[in-house]
Amino acid sequence: MNKRFILRIEKLALGGFGLGFHEGKAIFAQRMAVGDLAEVELIKERKDTAFARPLRWLERGKGVQEADCASFDLDDPCGGCDWLMLDYPAQLAAKTELVRELLQPLAPDLKIGAMPASPNPINYRNKAFLPVGSGADGLYYGIYARWSHRIVPHQRCVLHPQLFDTIAQRCLEICRKAGVQAYSEASHTGTLRHIGLRCNKDQSSVLLILVTRGAKLPFSNLFVKQITAEFPCISGIVQNINRERGNVILGPEDKLLYGNPWLFDELAGKRFRIHYRSFWQINRGTAEQIIARLQKLMGGAGLVFDAYSGIGALGLNLAAQAERVLCVEECREAALDGELNSELNDLANVDHLCARVEDALPALLSDQQSSPCKTPDVIILDPPRSGVKPAALQAIIDTGIERIFYLSCAPMTLHRDLKILLGSGRYKLEGIQPFDMFPQTWHIETLAWLSRV
Repeated sequence: MNKRFILRIEKLALGGFGLGFHEGKAIFAQRMAVGDLAEVELIKERKDTAFARPLRWLERGKGVQEADCASFDLDDPCGGCDWLMLDYPAQLAAKTELVRELLQPLAPDLKIGAMPASPNPINYRNKAFLPVGSGADGLYYGIYARWSHRIVPHQRCVLHPQLFDTIAQRCLEICRKAGVQAYSEASHTGTLRHIGLRCNKDQSSVLLILVTRGAKLPFSNLFVKQITAEFPCISGIVQNINRERGNVILGPEDKLLYGNPWLFDELAGKRFRIHYRSFWQINRGTAEQIIARLQKLMGGAGLVFDAYSGIGALGLNLAAQAERVLCVEECREAALDGELNSELNDLANVDHLCARVEDALPALLSDQQSSPCKTPDVIILDPPRSGVKPAALQAIIDTGIERIFYLSCAPMTLHRDLKILLGSGRYKLEGIQPFDMFPQTWHIETLAWLSRV
């Protein structure tokens, strides 16, 4: 295949690619929309597929707009956004179609609803970890380019609040004066690896996390004094120490430099404490849409298991409709947050268990077999991208829990796990609803609900 050729995009694909065909091969192209015609350059070629990037536009498709980000239109753009060049209605339509194409075959007669708009399609991310690098002008930060650890600098990201960039830029200015060096992955030298930020609903409270290679951070006391004086909204500063090579952002060691390692926030009328390590839905407005749908679908229930519960965002908001809720969460900090959050919201019917779901669930459900009245009526699954482990799925199937609500941020693993549940013959799919947790990207949050046959 020639290195350069003309490509017409026929549809959008999972992964954020435009899909076209050339010389009998499927070509996946970055930053291209349906109807786009462009000269493209081959990046990678496989037996039946290839990957390309646009070089020169000949025609633009319906819904294409100018991307409001200088880092998006670079030859090698940052990996934060996939579809910033599409207007928002076109993004919603594309995501709905992707979900229907992937999941409709599991239940051909099921009507999959259209994706509702997120209340906040830009500046919605309440957390960001920004890698730090070093160049001719000294320290800089940004977002990794796709498929690489090359940092693409930016001054303003449309996904998170402007406040994050303002604080991050000032952090680097102070660090430059203190002689702090950026971490180098190649040589495993330097100090500052990432700048992390998390904020509450009105940005009145911000956590600042400095991820470093070692425990020593020059002039840390002066840094704290300066940054907190300029940004009174900073309620906590944590130095996280990651001594290892690799792409895992956080290490196991923490040093609290200022305030607290958590902040307080609100979601759907409930108050939550959130440790900087704890999982918290990235888009508050969309999270509230999901909670409202869950409350409507679940109705009343006896015992509810909330698996992968995090700080209890789902379980606590469903507690009023259940006799009892058991939250199971692996992260110690998140489980402790969950316990406190039950107290903050005066919920005496919520218990918390700090354990791996795949370890705890088979044992818990096995114990219930001798006492049928204690078998959970409902289980909520909100796993990481890797999905639910086979042992946990099998325990659910063996027990025959009456209703399952599965919230997924990864359509492919959701498809895999639903096939296992449906393939058991014990469950039928009642509904599927996509939500836009991640506007401007291809990523999709999907709620599926099943009932026991």
